[in-house]
Amino acid sequence: MFRLIAVIAGLFLISASPSFAQMMDQMEKHMGGQMGGMNKQEARTEARGLAQETEAAGVTVKAVYKNPGEEGPVFLVALDTHTADLEGYRFEDIVVLRDDAGNEYRPQAVTEKGSGHHREALLEFKDAIPASAKTLDLVVKGVAGVDERVFKFDLRNKTGK
Repeated sequence: MFRLIAVIAGLFLISASPSFAQMMDQMEKHMGGQMGGMNKQEARTEARGLAQETEAAGVTVKAVYKNPGEEGPVFLVALDTHTADLEGYRFEDIVVLRDDAGNEYRPQAVTEKGSGHHREALLEFKDAIPASAKTLDLVVKGVAGVDERVFKFDLRNKTGK
């Protein structure tokens, strides 16, 4: 009798649990939702070399130059980790843009999303960069004990890199 009950319970649990494919679909949706996923435009941007990434101290920082060749640079900056809480970082405090003369500019507009281990922000530097600038460094300061993470972009070829 005990065996019969165990077999029936086992069949019930198997039929009630999601399939492996369903679990993978749910996991993909969850992971895509954390960082906003990647659309076709972002894939083209990465292919053109406008996306740069670095990992140190358990935190990956990704910078994407969204509008090369246009006035008022716009960057997407993403912080990603599985070990630390990233809530304490304010993008407007940790990200600056540095021109080739060494001048630093803070973003005028910041749009954030995400929380905890996965955060990102769209940063706009409106009318801050002189027309004579040939290069820009996007600098992320003080994340996970790393003084500076520097992402270099060349403005001379109007593609950012």
